[in-house]
Amino acid sequence: MNLNLLKTYVKVVETQNLSRTADEFGLSQPAVTKQIQSLEDFYGVLLLERSGRRLKTTEAGETLYQCAREVIKAMDKTEKAMEEVADGRKGTLYIGASTIPGQYILPRLLKDFKDRFPSVSITMDIADTDKVIGLVADRVLDVGIVGGWSNIRKIEGFQWLEDELMVIVPAEHRLARSSQVVLPDLLAERWIFREKGSGTRKATEEMLSSCGIKKEDLSVYMEAGSTEAVLAAVESGMGISIVSAWAIKRLASSRIRALSIAEACSKRHFYVIYPRQKSRRKSVNSLLELMKQWK
Repeated sequence: MNLNLLKTYVKVVETQNLSRTADEFGLSQPAVTKQIQSLEDFYGVLLLERSGRRLKTTEAGETLYQCAREVIKAMDKTEKAMEEVADGRKGTLYIGASTIPGQYILPRLLKDFKDRFPSVSITMDIADTDKVIGLVADRVLDVGIVGGWSNIRKIEGFQWLEDELMVIVPAEHRLARSSQVVLPDLLAERWIFREKGSGTRKATEEMLSSCGIKKEDLSVYMEAGSTEAVLAAVESGMGISIVSAWAIKRLASSRIRALSIAEACSKRHFYVIYPRQKSRRKSVNSLLELMKQWK
């Protein structure tokens, strides 16, 4: 069924006049008459009859009029909704982030985004860097924020915010009064590490390796599945660890001391990644633009 036929029919019913409908639609009166006849042929019923100089609906015609109005209203609503999705004002964004950006950075950024695009829904998963990279490569996620870059051909992205790795020790630790440490001085310590796949762990191992220190040279007391678990373990006196400066900013406990690392390799970056594809939804592009501008 051609939607234009229904629109013409509704207008004829409302104006009760073929020539007025023709003028409003920029058609000839015979063309309007032909469209009404097409509807009558399609449904096999008489839709309109004359009452003096005006047209009025038959019982079947009134039924079609009410239904046609609902169809047109639904189509208008659909077109408007699709335009809003195309403009990036509606829809759902699927975001994944490793622990540090997911817990300590993104909440503020996503609030800024929602202030600008309140009708866009956001679903965010927090997982380790390897898992987020895999989900982006498989196009399960629209955007990922991770602590390490991966040269997978299915993804692309850009370097984002800077991070600094810092050593944390219990408040009663011998180094608690220091402000800075060198990594070789920590070989005899008990260590708390993040789990495999974590961007922080990967960055820590790369930093240690650049100083000639292998993970096997350290006494790893425990591996923890989150930054919060690492902080709790260090606070309890189980050992020392290396965490992101972003986590330190949110640290409220007086039972932990944070020390900067003398080696220049303590700096790293977070990366924004997304599937490699020819085009993306406007809501995705809007988020990426905000992230590029965001400080």
